[in-house]
Amino acid sequence: MRSAVELGPAWIRGHGYLFKQMVNINMFVAQFGFCCVYFVFMADNLKQFFDQTSNIHISQAGWIALLLIPISALCTIRELKALAPLAAIANFVYLIAVVIVLQDLFSDWQPWDQLPAFGSLESLPLFFGTVMFAFEGVAVVLPIENQMNEPIHFITPNGVLNTSCILVLLVYMTVGFFGFLRYGLDIKDTLTLNLPQTPFYQAIKIMFVLCILVSYPLQFYVPMERVEKWIKRKVVETKQEPMIYAIRFGGVVLTCAMAQLIPHLALFISLVGSVAGTSLTLVFPPLIELLCCYSRQELTKWVWIRNIGLMAFAMVGFTTGTYASMVQIVEAFGKSDV
Repeated sequence: MRSAVELGPAWIRGHGYLFKQMVNINMFVAQFGFCCVYFVFMADNLKQFFDQTSNIHISQAGWIALLLIPISALCTIRELKALAPLAAIANFVYLIAVVIVLQDLFSDWQPWDQLPAFGSLESLPLFFGTVMFAFEGVAVVLPIENQMNEPIHFITPNGVLNTSCILVLLVYMTVGFFGFLRYGLDIKDTLTLNLPQTPFYQAIKIMFVLCILVSYPLQFYVPMERVEKWIKRKVVETKQEPMIYAIRFGGVVLTCAMAQLIPHLALFISLVGSVAGTSLTLVFPPLIELLCCYSRQELTKWVWIRNIGLMAFAMVGFTTGTYASMVQIVEAFGKSDV
């Protein structure tokens, strides 16, 4: 971002550092927000699992606090390559769990004519935030590319980026569409909470929890990488290691505390997506393209229309999505107005 700004018009070139920090702030908010959502997701599923299969009854807040222990341990892993084997195993387990869930979704559908074909306009801003949250991997794109032995394979037409995006899109569309056909208006914040109350399907929740548990340090890696680089530049070598681990633990505790404050999964997802996901996916990329095209003298009418249109759409979504999410969160805590 900084390089793009410094290639832009004269009036903006001196603000490269400011724009760089704006991207960093949004990235931190997004990644920590994703981590908070992971806490809530795991706590919801663990609570329902143990409530329905044992005599262990712990509140959602209690599960969030207990999860602090394994997550803190995993977040001591500082190398992305060291997390890769765990991520590979988690992806394999996730694939098995998704296949089992799909089998349930295809087993029985509600009558199509009894389900609404479209949602209400009032829920559209919340939907926008949820869609933006789906871009939760946007901040790990560059770190993954930088860690690859052959980075060129990341952006080829059939490379890592396009292939992974297509696969994720297909999974989202399939689970979302058939999940609604299966459970209709009774569908909950996460589909796993709707699964049949049998030991087999309850075990699927644990599989998803383990996958998310491993995914947490991957999302946590991005902001911590920035922090570590800053520490290595500014702090004497003898104090670097203790400070790095202290900040890592503090970051985990912060996300845990935020998850305790807003323990409503769907609303948290929409809020994070509207606030940070929108900027990282629909504001900064078009701005970078405009600045780069300016430096190459390739600012055509179509480039202007496309990028200004995207940013205008982003601002509308950001404003309405954030407001709607906050209103719903306040109402969820028993208040009638903001």
